[in-house]
Amino acid sequence: MKPGPGARRGSPKPRRPAQPSPLREGPRPRPPHPLREGRRIRPPPIAPHRHQFPPQAPPRPLEAKSVDTSTTPQGFEDLVGDRQVFFQEYFNRKPLLRRGALDGRARELVSVRQLDDIVAMETVSPAYLRIAKDGRGVPGKAYTRTVSERGAALTETVVAEQVYELFRSGGTVTWNALNHFLPAARHLADLFADTFACQSEVVAFLTPAGKDGYAPHHDPVDVYVIQIEGTKDWRIWEPPPGRRAERASHRPEDLGRPAIETTLRAGDVLYLPYGTPHAAAAKDQVSLHLSVTVEPRRWRDLLADTVQHLLKAPDFDGFPHLADPAQPDPAAPDPAVPDAAAVLGALTARLAGLLAAADPAAETARLYESGRACAGAGRPREFERLASADALAPAVLLRRSAVPVEIGPSDGARSALLVNGHRLAVPDAVADALRGLQDGRAVAAARFFPGVDEARSVHVAQGLTRLGVLETADSMRS
Repeated sequence: MKPGPGARRGSPKPRRPAQPSPLREGPRPRPPHPLREGRRIRPPPIAPHRHQFPPQAPPRPLEAKSVDTSTTPQGFEDLVGDRQVFFQEYFNRKPLLRRGALDGRARELVSVRQLDDIVAMETVSPAYLRIAKDGRGVPGKAYTRTVSERGAALTETVVAEQVYELFRSGGTVTWNALNHFLPAARHLADLFADTFACQSEVVAFLTPAGKDGYAPHHDPVDVYVIQIEGTKDWRIWEPPPGRRAERASHRPEDLGRPAIETTLRAGDVLYLPYGTPHAAAAKDQVSLHLSVTVEPRRWRDLLADTVQHLLKAPDFDGFPHLADPAQPDPAAPDPAVPDAAAVLGALTARLAGLLAAADPAAETARLYESGRACAGAGRPREFERLASADALAPAVLLRRSAVPVEIGPSDGARSALLVNGHRLAVPDAVADALRGLQDGRAVAAARFFPGVDEARSVHVAQGLTRLGVLETADSMRS
């Protein structure tokens, strides 16, 4: 998403009385509660109306805090309020504004100072940063250079001083995919992965005071805006009745009068359904806001995933010879070579049978888990896990991890294990202990290897924990 130019300059027009409207301000924030699955609602046609949000409260002062950024916000409800109300009344239907949803906590996600730190890193890729000025994108060569080593060009990098000069002269700086390298943004992407089981991107927009960003436009994704610092004027037009496949810019005169004109302040959250035309501009302060863009998978995407999963069966591994139908197939007279059309018909029937036999509940769960594991979200904590394995205490409870393990036959004393490409032989008692933990039970490290002393049992448990076969019972599984 790219922000557009701001509100019209000059004296503000008198506010019109609010009219009944399907667009209204959402409920006040409530304490977070565990994430629950929401329902997708097919958006009905929206009649054109003139809408206004209730006036916002005066801004509260923000102070930098030393906090654990991995816990803010704690749930999707922190952003949209009541989950059921959001999915029934707003999702895919109409914008939602929540005043002060993250009041006092917004800068725990990102701050202007952090963006200074990021742009100062000599190896920032231009792919993560772009600049717009006077409503148009600035060519990357205006703020990048080639890093070389001993005369050999290595990579393109961002030049901090050139970025600052463009910002001082009125350019809006955009940081793409903050969730790729900023932990708090990664946590934010985790919330959306848990909620929608699909990929999302966290983008930061830094706009100089009194400046516009981009022309009015719409995005083919849902957008969740979090105002971090400063203020920003927004103009929002009616969402279209259907999803628009591509991003496109608009002329204000073609869009008509905005349905909503409002100012976002630090801590405010704004939801824009896919395809909603909008434009934004900073007011009398530098403005920093985050946009989380989400494109939930459509039914065609989910069904294609299901088919691809079923096609991993060995039945579909063959390499057919597809001859030109207009030419005689030289292999056709050979009875040992099956006719390609006949094989295709048989495999199609086989696939149809697998689809008919699939358990919808189990497949839905698989699709959800595969969506949660998308790129840009998740934190494996592998270094932390390995460090804790080195200090494994005898009383620590261990369980089988989700890592696949093949336990081979015994040679009378030892059994073969295959895990993560590693082949090793373990005493039969250890193989039996691993089989005994397949039901999710946990056992103390000191008692994992029966029949040996405590120190040896802990040592064996440490080795299997380093390999990923075992994990502590209090580990969070992603």
